[in-house]
This record gives sequence, C-alpha cells and structure tokens, in this order.
Amino acid sequence: MFSETLPERLNAVRFVDAGDRLAGALEPAHYKRFAEIATLMPGGTVELQGARDAFGPRVITGSLRCEAELTCQRCLQPVVVPLVGTLRWGLVRDENAAAQLDREYDPVVLDDGDVWVRQVIEDELLLLVPIMPMHDMCDIGWTSDPEPDVAPERESPFGVLRALKTEQGPKGE
Repeated sequence: MFSETLPERLNAVRFVDAGDRLAGALEPAHYKRFAEIATLMPGGTVELQGARDAFGPRVITGSLRCEAELTCQRCLQPVVVPLVGTLRWGLVRDENAAAQLDREYDPVVLDDGDVWVRQVIEDELLLLVPIMPMHDMCDIGWTSDPEPDVAPERESPFGVLRALKTEQGPKGE
C-alpha cells in the first residue's frame, strides 16, 4: 500500500507477522533533525516489507530514495545529492537483544511493540549524508598556482673553495 506520508508509529509486531508492505512519500516537514544539516527535496520515497524467519528475529527490509540539498565543500554553493539506502532493521525488545542480533541487521528497539518509523527513517537519512558533499565540477574561478619555471642553475657554494684550491695548485709543490 502506498501512503501520501508515512505513519509516525507502526505496530511492528502485527506488520511483520502479517508480512505487510508499506510505501510512502518522505514529507520534508516531518524530519526536523535532518533539516538542521540539509534540505530534503520533495519526491523522496520509502518502501518497507515485514518478514520473519522461522526461528529468527522479526525484520523490516526496504529501500529509501530521495535527494537532499547540501552545501558544496569546494565552492560553498548549494548542491543536490541523491541519497539511496537499503534498510535492514532487526526488531528487538531491549539493548541486550540488540547485542545478540545478527550483524546483517541494524537493531531497532521496539516501544511496546511499535516502531517510531519516521524517527528511524530520519536516522537512516542522517547516515546517508556524505561527509564532503561536492559538485562533480565546480566553477569558482580558482586556479592552481602556476608551475614554477625551471629554476636557473645556481652556482655551487663550494665553487669558491674549488677556485682557491686550483689557484694554490696541487699540494706539495
């Protein structure tokens, strides 16, 4: 099912046990922490699928696709960066269970069987932001220092000693 916006809370136990699917648009106004570092562009989507192995944990898998406007670290102008991520959440009841979770899943601690979907998605968005956002090519009028010309050959500081030695002639004459 596609939703205009994602719910804030999701009954994860019911969602996973039913094997439900959820897809929705990322509404920029819902992600305040992300807005502190970037501008979430409209049109982003999230797809979630609940599943459970016979003897494994409850998991939610899916994908996240959106674009964010950040500041280019070369030219300090806005740059739009695609953010694409694969979601693999292992649902756990507490921190001890999170430590036991298989490493292929990111632990998400349940709150009375619910997942705060928007909060966890915002965490994923923050992790997808590049450390140094940059344009592929920046035209900022900056040029590197020109290559130095070939330095003229300088006279050796020992040349004076060599000249004195030749003036005195060979030793012992």
